Amino acid sequence: MAEQFTGDFNTVGVWGGGQTSVRTFDVKSGAAASIAVGDLVVVDGSNAGYVAKAANGASSSSTWVGRAVTTSTDTASADGTVEVEYAPTGLIVRGTPTTVGNLAQAIKGTKVTLDVASGTQTVDENDTSSGILTVVGYDDTTGSESIDVVVPCTYVS
Repeated sequence: MAEQFTGDFNTVGVWGGGQTSVRTFDVKSGAAASIAVGDLVVVDGSNAGYVAKAANGASSSSTWVGRAVTTSTDTASADGTVEVEYAPTGLIVRGTPTTVGNLAQAIKGTKVTLDVASGTQTVDENDTSSGILTVVGYDDTTGSESIDVVVPCTYVS
C-alpha cells in the first residue's frame, strides 16, 4: 500500500538526531491559504519578513525555513501566519520523486532541487544544478515510491 502523506512531505527525522521545533511565521497576503500542511517553506524573497511556499526550482539560492505543519491563514487581502517545523541541523522529509525511474543508489548523497507542478511539490532527483536537498534514501517499490531528503533549514542554522 502506498504511504499516506500529510501534504506533499512528511517529516521522518532530524539530521544528526534531536528534535524538531515549531515556530509561527508571517505570510504575505495575495492568495487564500497559499501554504498547505506538508509544503516546504522558504523566506519570501519578494517580501521582507515573510515566508512562502517553496517554488518550482527552489535551490541553494533560497533561504530554507522548514515544513509547514498548519495551513497558512493568509487571504487575498490580509496577511496571515503559518506554523513551520524546523531543525537547525536539518529536517529529514519524505516526499514523492519527480521521476520514479531515476531512483538508484547513485543519487544518494547528491544535492537536488524542488519541482512544483499544479501546486504539488516533488523532489527533482535528477536536477543537481544548485541543489540544496540532500538525498539520503528512497523506496522504488511499486505503490510505495518515495524519496527522503534533508532540508537544511538555513533560516535558523
